[in-house]
Amino acid sequence: MMIVTLRTEQATFIEFMTIIGLPKFFMAILLLPGPRYSIDSQYLTYLSGIFRGKIAIKKIYKIEVGKTLWVGFRPAAARKGLIVHYNKYEEIYISPDGNDDFLYELSNTILLLKSCDLLNQRSNQI
Repeated sequence: MMIVTLRTEQATFIEFMTIIGLPKFFMAILLLPGPRYSIDSQYLTYLSGIFRGKIAIKKIYKIEVGKTLWVGFRPAAARKGLIVHYNKYEEIYISPDGNDDFLYELSNTILLLKSCDLLNQRSNQI
């Protein structure tokens, strides 16, 4: 019994991408810079590899410190980070370099936003 194989240009290209291209693609992902997080006046911004996004600081309602999220979205590279709960049922795991410094900056931003909201409410009442 003889098995006949058809060799086409498309099959050769697929084999080439599988053997040569995929390992290089995964190496490129590994060489991307580590996770970065920043806080501005309105948003907590994260960038980790190919994942990036913004979370409105006003939508954050709970932060768990020193825990690890084993299931879910984790643009983080370490354990014992922060689990940020926002919106109604969404959560994200982040691991900034210093949890305490990051929390201090985030809490100052939250307090500033709340005080601005209170001032706006009072000015609207007058």
